[in-house]
Amino acid sequence: MGIAGKGGVGKTTLAALFLRTLLERNSSTILAVDSDPNLCLPGLLGVEDYETLSSMIEKRRGSRLQPREFQQEFNSLLIKNEQDGYDLLPMGRGEGQGCYCAVNNLLRSTFRHIILSGNYAYDYVVVDCEAGLEHVSRKTSSMVDDLIIMTDGSRMGLNTVQKIRDVGEKVKIGIDNFYTVANKIDDEEVLREVQATSQEFGMTYLGNLPYDREVEKLSFEGKSVFELSDHSQVYLKGKEIVDRVLSRKP
Repeated sequence: MGIAGKGGVGKTTLAALFLRTLLERNSSTILAVDSDPNLCLPGLLGVEDYETLSSMIEKRRGSRLQPREFQQEFNSLLIKNEQDGYDLLPMGRGEGQGCYCAVNNLLRSTFRHIILSGNYAYDYVVVDCEAGLEHVSRKTSSMVDDLIIMTDGSRMGLNTVQKIRDVGEKVKIGIDNFYTVANKIDDEEVLREVQATSQEFGMTYLGNLPYDREVEKLSFEGKSVFELSDHSQVYLKGKEIVDRVLSRKP
């Protein structure tokens, strides 16, 4: 499951809620991927000590990394980033021009072999996507079967939803299901437009995450999503959204 949208639209919050819900369902093997170079997901999960994929690649700068060597080092990276109930893969960004593209290309070329059919073969993979459209045009999003595109109440947010869907169709990234989620939209007319756009572009609308002061306070204090109370409005709605997605899976 990938979660996409413009910057600041709430992708990381939903990704963290998705992970928490999976853990509460006692799902067997889970991988959380932060493909945004800003690396916000580890903090929201309460993880401070981790190594990024880009830093692993930086260590081998100037040398040719063979596929078998990469797989060994990649496995070691996952072991280093193992958390309580899930594994974490922060992509990060390398130093110098073009490094992030190299990280994306290497991850994409080996992802399905290692993550979905290799020694790890995770049951669930949650990807907090890079903001905007590049992850779609580079086909990084082809690593996921389902994509949630989030929007806020801005015109830019809704335009980004349409553009991601359009680009995904043009570059044929092979995603099975497209979903939309609104974030903190109070205006009913705007919500109706989000729902209409979802229907027009063949996407399933999942709901609207409400504004929640508890989330705002948690973010300010640098606490993790696991510290959200069970009666938090965002937690309850996020859980409902995740359950809807999982109920559609075979």
